[in-house]
Amino acid sequence: MAPGRALLGWQPPKIEAPKTEAKMAYVLMVDDNPVNCRYIEKMIRYRSNHEIGFAHDASQAIESMVNRRPDVILLDLFIPGMDGFELFENLRKHPVTESIPVIAHSAIPLDPVTKLRVKRMRTEGFILFPIDATALKETIGTALKRNDVLTKKWIPPSV
Repeated sequence: MAPGRALLGWQPPKIEAPKTEAKMAYVLMVDDNPVNCRYIEKMIRYRSNHEIGFAHDASQAIESMVNRRPDVILLDLFIPGMDGFELFENLRKHPVTESIPVIAHSAIPLDPVTKLRVKRMRTEGFILFPIDATALKETIGTALKRNDVLTKKWIPPSV
């Protein structure tokens, strides 16, 4: 270091590593199978910094969404009562929930007719259990990016 610089109080700039941590999101998992819930909870807790909440049927899911709007919904297609298909349609009809990304999932292999129904749903993705943690993290990340694009606020131009 040059002798005069120490006297002037000059110090080399601090270089910080870029932050790669994604923002924390709230994921609501709607599934009646406790094994699936624990499986996904462990993956989300250990592989991301997202929070996760659970609902075991459609009515619990709706009640949960009233209390806290999720950033992403993991929706089991075959839940008791109102099934995942019907819940998805209801979510898309309501202006408050229509933009929430939904990732459908099932632990049961789908027949060709059900696969066609899932395709027509136009969800953010479909997960067939078992799923690995990397694929789950990528699917949630893609859904969150879509959610950011759809929920950006319009700012009027200044005059």
